[in-house]
Amino acid sequence: MKKFVIAYVIFSVIIFAFVYLFTIIQEANARSLDLFYEISEEARTTNDLDGFVKYQSVADQLIDKIETDDYTFHLYQVIALIDKEYKNQFSVFVIPKGDVDHAQVLNDLSDQTGIVLKDNGTGTIVYQTNTDNAYTEYAVSYGIERIGFYYYASVLNQDYDLNITLEDYNAQKILDQTISFTHIEYDENNLGTLTLGYTNDQIEALLDLNAYTRPALLKNIALYLVADILVGSGIYFLIKRKNS
Repeated sequence: MKKFVIAYVIFSVIIFAFVYLFTIIQEANARSLDLFYEISEEARTTNDLDGFVKYQSVADQLIDKIETDDYTFHLYQVIALIDKEYKNQFSVFVIPKGDVDHAQVLNDLSDQTGIVLKDNGTGTIVYQTNTDNAYTEYAVSYGIERIGFYYYASVLNQDYDLNITLEDYNAQKILDQTISFTHIEYDENNLGTLTLGYTNDQIEALLDLNAYTRPALLKNIALYLVADILVGSGIYFLIKRKNS
């Protein structure tokens, strides 16, 4: 009987650790997703993308903000950490001002929303969604359905006199703009015109995981302890009765 008690205690401790870790991971992931949607909602309602960009970047700067009758376009230069290297991304955020045609499902093959970046100096296409395999089965404008807007992020490795053409769900041109893009060698000690993204401490403060995970932890641990005591007691008395 003593061996059973020791074995069951060890088993219970292992399961307890599993329940604890599973709850922490599950609630942390859920909170991260919720925070993403909160920041997205704030960006959409305020028409200000700064917080959204800072949440996902090392550093950034706003290049331009363009208003049309149907959309607001936010153009950013973003420093992103990709494969342990700092990369320059040219990001275009598209926020509709009202109801516009857009994909209702992620794999809407009728969606013709896309971007073309062309080097005015050479006439060559720097980037376009039509040739990007990542968009083969992905409807760009589905972002409107999920978070109220959509965006592009293209890695650029040099300076460009850049022509930007955007088309909507029905392949109608919604933006034709030329901007100067200056590639930046990122130096955290010399930011220049860049502003830093949120630090890990700031993100942790926004997540506030303790407040969000504590109720779930208490609930799951309480349920586990009740179940563990009932099961352990039941097995104990069955073994004791059998031995007697």
